[in-house]
Amino acid sequence: MGLTLLINTLSLDLVVGLKTGLRILHFIGLALGLGAATVLDLMILRFFIKGKVSPEHFAVFHFGSRIVNWGLILLWVTGFGFLAYYGFFEPIKLGNEKVWAKMTIVAILTINGAFIHAVILPKVKAQIGSSLLEGMSTKQCSVLLISGAVSATSWYVPLLLGALPQLNFVVPMTVILTAYALLLAAAIAIAHSLLFVVSPGAATKIKARSRVEPELGLPAVV
Repeated sequence: MGLTLLINTLSLDLVVGLKTGLRILHFIGLALGLGAATVLDLMILRFFIKGKVSPEHFAVFHFGSRIVNWGLILLWVTGFGFLAYYGFFEPIKLGNEKVWAKMTIVAILTINGAFIHAVILPKVKAQIGSSLLEGMSTKQCSVLLISGAVSATSWYVPLLLGALPQLNFVVPMTVILTAYALLLAAAIAIAHSLLFVVSPGAATKIKARSRVEPELGLPAVV
């Protein structure tokens, strides 16, 4: 009888410890990704306002993007860990649509992160010694702004969802993702507006370039 009680107690402690460990790693991943992504977005905003991209700026940008990647990796590892945990110990929670909405948003973050590494980072590196927007077409600038808006919005929404347990089993996944899409659209619109507010000179140059390019038949390289 005593042995059975001991085994049950130890098993319960292991289960609780597993869940606690997943939560800690999940929060670390969120903190790393959110913090680094915020710094990168602020750096881009600074480039809009003044200054040129220096090798030091690029080094910080590159290092920050690696931290974001580690944050994403931790989110995926803990995310699948939670799914496995729920499957074994709390299967009812697999029916919580908020969980699947968060997984969808993290997937969008991952795609955007891959795009930043494949497209944005090389572009920032190519701008070393000049301003970030120098020589950019309207399309290129818009892609940069959209990527930044996706990063900023998609890191803060999971944090917000985690802070609202009252949404569990109440709000459908479609409603959460619709609200996320509306926030994302607003963030993209604000980002484009900021370009004209904080750097009207750069915005004017971009407009002029976008009018000249079709006339000269110049390709717009993204």
